[in-house]
Amino acid sequence: MTAFCPHCGSLIMPGKDTCMKCRRKVDDESYDDLDDVIEMIPQAEPNVIEKEDPNLPCFPYVPRPIQVQIVKDITNALDEGKHIVLESGTGTGKTIVSLASAVDHAFRTHKKILYLTRTISQSDQVMRELRAISKLRRVSGLTVTGRGRSCPYLRTMSDYEKMPPSVLSALCEDNKKKANSGNGGCPFFKGLMDRLSEVESYCHNSFPTSNELDRFCEDRNICPYEIKKMLLKNVDVIVAPYVHILSDDIRDGFLGNMESDGSDIVIIVDEAHNIIDAAREQESYTIDIKLIEAAIDESTTMKGDPPLFDNVTLMPFVKEMKNILRSLTNEKITLAKKECLIANDEIENRLGQKFELNRNELEIAIDRMISLGEDRTEALMERGENRISDIYTLGSDLKDWIMSPHDKYIKSVKVDEDGESLHAACIDPFEVTTFLRRTKGVVHMSGTLQPLEQYVKVMALPADTVTKIYPSPFPPENRSVIYLGNVTTRYEDMQKDPSIFSRMEKNIAKLCNNVDKNTLVFFPSYSMMRKMRPFLDRDVKKDAYWEESGQQKMTMKALNEFRKGRNGVFFTVMGGSIAEGIDFPGEELCFAIIVGIPYPPPTLETRAMSDLFDQKYGRGVGWRYTSEVPALRKMQQAIGRLIRTETDRGMAVIFDNRCSKYASKLGAKLSTDPLADVTRFFDE
Repeated sequence: MTAFCPHCGSLIMPGKDTCMKCRRKVDDESYDDLDDVIEMIPQAEPNVIEKEDPNLPCFPYVPRPIQVQIVKDITNALDEGKHIVLESGTGTGKTIVSLASAVDHAFRTHKKILYLTRTISQSDQVMRELRAISKLRRVSGLTVTGRGRSCPYLRTMSDYEKMPPSVLSALCEDNKKKANSGNGGCPFFKGLMDRLSEVESYCHNSFPTSNELDRFCEDRNICPYEIKKMLLKNVDVIVAPYVHILSDDIRDGFLGNMESDGSDIVIIVDEAHNIIDAAREQESYTIDIKLIEAAIDESTTMKGDPPLFDNVTLMPFVKEMKNILRSLTNEKITLAKKECLIANDEIENRLGQKFELNRNELEIAIDRMISLGEDRTEALMERGENRISDIYTLGSDLKDWIMSPHDKYIKSVKVDEDGESLHAACIDPFEVTTFLRRTKGVVHMSGTLQPLEQYVKVMALPADTVTKIYPSPFPPENRSVIYLGNVTTRYEDMQKDPSIFSRMEKNIAKLCNNVDKNTLVFFPSYSMMRKMRPFLDRDVKKDAYWEESGQQKMTMKALNEFRKGRNGVFFTVMGGSIAEGIDFPGEELCFAIIVGIPYPPPTLETRAMSDLFDQKYGRGVGWRYTSEVPALRKMQQAIGRLIRTETDRGMAVIFDNRCSKYASKLGAKLSTDPLADVTRFFDE
């Protein structure tokens, strides 16, 4: 049966599961970013000026007074080669003020701008602002994405999403060589140079978003990923994910394509509150039982059980890794405890003791294992098996494991539904952020970055770093935040007084039913949301929509329906994409209910980071940095969804008496009759 592609609308031929135009699978329900499933609601355009103001270079709109000050502060910091860390409230236009300042500085100093984002949707906003700046100055911009997202040839392969970047890179290089020699290879690489000037002209004139540029290239049967690499050296502003700076390997290739040594760039870090966790995740890794068993299976295919060091051969070495993991699990894990810390040198000590190897000899053995894995990978590629050797992967992970600095990692053994595993968690990303720290002229910005001194300390920024906080210019009377004193989500209190749960449920339902506005209800966790859902499904008497954990497509469809209406309720969790990544202008959202304070659950990693911060900065600082600050940030992000324009009016109700500690920071007042307070606010 013929069908049409759900992504681009093209005809799908019978028997095919991949669209030949956009190269996506017909039944693919995985999405890289929210823009794939969120319908963009038209918003009012800012007031564009016709002539550049010499006192506010490169700023394309009629400025608000606060924007003039922010541009001045950023420009001064960049001109002095300093870092500036700023929290900028809703309505201050973080993207345009940072871009205008950076473009002015970069043009005067002959530098490039690297704008780092967390999501593709944020990069799209950068391209829109550059298009506006281009009316005043001739400027160019380009959004860079990973090979897995932008390579149309890879999307014709099954399970390409599961392949590691190194495999994708090897596949790409092999197919480019074949294409250049006329021996098959990638069809999207042939004729690339013939189209280069056309694509460059399109980028300079249209400032396409990432998706728009990918489609433009694919319509001409050329690879977006490869052509972006070629364009980098001739572009003024490059938008890229954090990983392009955090990863040493990716950064080296990235800067090489830019023809830069890093000294001639200005960096803007958007949503900077996310980059510390991104840096930690970049350096953390796992060795699980499935990888070890796959390496054992692969070892049986190796001729003669190759040696690693003297009398140590591959098969016994890999099998011993399985024995060590199983032994640690039996020793450390109980029914009540699914994870446990182990000594940082536990694995190397056990391997060394078993095979009578000292530290240096063990490293030689592991290097030999990696070399065998590289040879095996090359053989797999030649046979058309597009994957990396499991022996290579295990060897590389072991090398990282034993080389990781003891004072910056904690190591543990864990058990879950997928089996046993070893985890190395980075708790101090100092090394990962070195390049960023050494760059002269960096803008770190977010709408929720306080306390700024925490960010400066953890990132170890230079002593002359400038810190600034800019309030929202919107009328304060347009927003109201209240909290209840008779409920809490604190576990101990709910155990002592089970009636707290029913009081919260009844109050949530009463507010939802009596406030004729689009409402978001934020829960502190999925478990709390699941527990309360049956009662709210029964008692909320209006259109209700739910975030479905692990079902992004279903969630985003529900969210689109919610945004189209004006009297629905959407139930979600704090700290997720909806709480931080989506705008709800005008009547799309007027009322928010925040259930509890979302302190992060205690883990081995957060406890270790808390201890580290206590040692570095003083007793009690660790809990504040790892628990209190993230919780308040999530609440501020949730409240921030309410007011996105000058005319928006919104109110939030917080269901937790512990909010009294943070009332001034959240701008919240105690309420004994929330329904009356809410009714009064919306009747004004």
